[in-house]
Amino acid sequence: MKILHLTRQFYPCIGGVEKYIYEISKRLVKKGISCRVLTLNYNIFNKKQKFSESEKIDGIVVFRILGFGYYKKPIPLDLPVNLFKWADIVHIHDLRFLYETALLLKKFYKYKIVLSTHGFLLHTNDLRLIKNALIPFYYRPSIENSVDSLICVSKQDFEYFEKWKLKNLYLIENRIDFEKFNKVEKRSIPGRFLYFGRIDRNKGLDLLFKTLTFIKNEEWHLDIIGDGSEKVVNHLKMLATELEISHKITWHGFLPNGELLKFLSKSHLCFFPSQYEGFGFTLVEAMALGSICVANKIPTYESIVTDKKNGFLVDFFECPRAAQKIKDLLNIHLENFSTLLKFAKEEARRYDWEEKINQIVGVYQKVLR
Repeated sequence: MKILHLTRQFYPCIGGVEKYIYEISKRLVKKGISCRVLTLNYNIFNKKQKFSESEKIDGIVVFRILGFGYYKKPIPLDLPVNLFKWADIVHIHDLRFLYETALLLKKFYKYKIVLSTHGFLLHTNDLRLIKNALIPFYYRPSIENSVDSLICVSKQDFEYFEKWKLKNLYLIENRIDFEKFNKVEKRSIPGRFLYFGRIDRNKGLDLLFKTLTFIKNEEWHLDIIGDGSEKVVNHLKMLATELEISHKITWHGFLPNGELLKFLSKSHLCFFPSQYEGFGFTLVEAMALGSICVANKIPTYESIVTDKKNGFLVDFFECPRAAQKIKDLLNIHLENFSTLLKFAKEEARRYDWEEKINQIVGVYQKVLR
């Protein structure tokens, strides 16, 4: 079985989709299934950062091509047709990258197409009217006619697509490498806050900053780890300056996995203020490491966090109330969270890939039959 994954970017750039592809592919390779990744040769948030044309990462062969344009929908400048000819299955992870190409070449090379939703087009409010027009008149017909299996990575996505009454629709929720995080020793530093993940408009960092202004006289410091578009990052930095909290924030950009784990190990509170998420990758990872997580009240996070049992849910749109909750947490001794953190790890263990990878293999086998 030969699988070709399509994605705008891949390791060393790390986001939810990249982690998904990496985690399933390295496990598929162990099962004797060949996996290749076709992606761009630059960081979509920093075009000056270039990567090699090809390399092998944990048995996954990665091919990178030239491209240009806006990071949301970059335009490829190369088309390695032989990769599509090689594949038994083309697994699409992003409708904004080579989607139409995969549908067209399928007519010539007869591979099957599997699409993972990753929030579909609904994970941000950008261009909402255009998206609402494109879905019924373009994306729905093309998915119904050309996609052989659709994998929903969250219950939220599944409930949306279930209304389409597709024949080969599956719910296989995202997973993490639980042991990688579980084995890290936790040594929390009081008042050390952490946000990690992609930096984008839907991630809610503006809401977090406004919330933190209500406790700016308390002893705390926020570490921000992750990449995003220069425009979004600069806007957030200006906002932090306007709110007079910039001196309490350190922007680290992208960090290798080992460095990220160090920050997670010493964090007091981890924040997840997203306005929308297809799946809470970073939330579950932080819970697996035994972190005190404070997440926004959105359906995705509410399906993972039970307030006051394995984490905390707040409404970041109501900044004063959210700030009061954070103040209360800062005044509780860390030892009093031991039971909560135990439940957090138990919840995170449910999302270990080792228990779910066979379901992905089952989908592949079924479409090939």
